[in-house]
Amino acid sequence: MDYLVETKGQVDKETAAKARAAVEWCKAASTKQRKWEYVYVPEGVFQRFQGALFSELARMCAPSLHDLINEQKFAEELPLFAGIGILESKAQEAQGLVDGKMLAALPERLRKAAEESVSLYRFFEKKPGVNYAPVFTALLGVIDESAKGLLIQKLTSRMPTNAPDQKAWFEPYLAAVDKRMVRHYEEVARNLRKTLVYKNGLSPLGLLRSALDYALNDDAKLTGVFEAVKSELRITGGWDLLDRITAINEFRNTKVAHQETPLTDPAQAKAALVTWVEGLNRLWQATRKPG
Repeated sequence: MDYLVETKGQVDKETAAKARAAVEWCKAASTKQRKWEYVYVPEGVFQRFQGALFSELARMCAPSLHDLINEQKFAEELPLFAGIGILESKAQEAQGLVDGKMLAALPERLRKAAEESVSLYRFFEKKPGVNYAPVFTALLGVIDESAKGLLIQKLTSRMPTNAPDQKAWFEPYLAAVDKRMVRHYEEVARNLRKTLVYKNGLSPLGLLRSALDYALNDDAKLTGVFEAVKSELRITGGWDLLDRITAINEFRNTKVAHQETPLTDPAQAKAALVTWVEGLNRLWQATRKPG
């Protein structure tokens, strides 16, 4: 796969037209032997990106491109769209969809992301046959940041301070565990190291799901970072949080980031949006409680 990449800070009235032209160029230039894909990288998405692989960045940026190239189609119908195609947050649109008190309890940045997603859903639900995946774009970053923040808050104090001890801590003895699980534990430990030491771990929400699952459901008695995970993530309401972030992570992977099938069912999108906002609230509350 070859990529035509455009990074974008300021968006103007020509940006959408240029993006559509780039998409069409990639289609025309692609052959059976060589495929081209246009990757539109907004500055805000790039700043939130915590991964290490370009393919992950491309998947994270895909909903923004979808929004951009479809903007002109409904910009005139939707006064809420500003010149750069971003919805103005309106808390009143959350009425009847998500709990207003729950939204009000969130910090401003998280609340605005949730309100933006609700506003976009309210617009899309009036149109038949639309893809609801862009509804979740505003929530992607804040949910991952909240998951990462919870891991850092709970585990950093247990991490050794010197490099040799850290290395041993993140590479616990695994010879006694089920061989089918060794690779999984190794990948989780490596990602925890990237998250806690370098602050650039992959897929924070997926990592938190794996960590919570180990803390709450795994009988393997591992040392090092896994011992800390078992101790620190057996939190009040942990099973409820695990259920919510598992649902969010699966939905993100199949309906938003990868879009294996278009998300055209408004009822499914509505239920998922409620789950996402409730999950964001639970993540935020978990960072405020000692256990």
